[in-house]
Amino acid sequence: MNIVVIGPAGSGKSTFVKSFLEYLNDAKAVNLDPASDPIYKADKDIRDFIRTEKIMKDFNLGINGALIKSMELSLNYIDELILKDDYVLYDTPGQMELFLYLSSGTDIAEKIANSDKTIAIFIVDAKVASTPENYVSILAQNAVISLRTEIPTITVFNKCDTTKFELTPLKVKEMLKEGGVLSELMEKLVDFVEETTVRYRTIKISALKKEGFDDVFSAINEVFCSCGDLS
Repeated sequence: MNIVVIGPAGSGKSTFVKSFLEYLNDAKAVNLDPASDPIYKADKDIRDFIRTEKIMKDFNLGINGALIKSMELSLNYIDELILKDDYVLYDTPGQMELFLYLSSGTDIAEKIANSDKTIAIFIVDAKVASTPENYVSILAQNAVISLRTEIPTITVFNKCDTTKFELTPLKVKEMLKEGGVLSELMEKLVDFVEETTVRYRTIKISALKKEGFDDVFSAINEVFCSCGDLS
């Protein structure tokens, strides 16, 4: 099974990959970020082929242009990076827009998804999602990931050991009943998300302390089980 880990910079994505590898015990990892060395033992590493700092020099590009060029060139090596195992974690670039909005990024996602059963884990800093407005916008990003990659996506709220996080879709809907145009729009957006992505329970973890991983593991397996209920 492929587990594609997606998340914005600072969300704790690489820490999640490192800790979840230890939790799974006998899994493999692939680093797909050409700009960063992995903090875990990678069984395959895009930086063996493409390094963004070298692309900057070779093509006389700034960092943004080099990141885009790196993703384009990475597609040439994706077949060599895809692994087969019970669980394979694919760590994507910290700039998640590279993976989601470049054709090379979505082509890489398609190649991975075509190789085996695949799920995406969207890692979010729980502190960022602490208001109803931010929570709804994050659920919308979940829908975008699912629609852009055509991969079922579970949102996981990280760093819950340092942030009190109690929001759920039901609680947000209740909070939005106060009225107003924005509240009405957000409430409809919650309904939209529920129709366009995998239904799931709120999953709270601490990647650093390895807390909440049983819930993540259960949700991953429930996605591919007809009897699973992620609502």
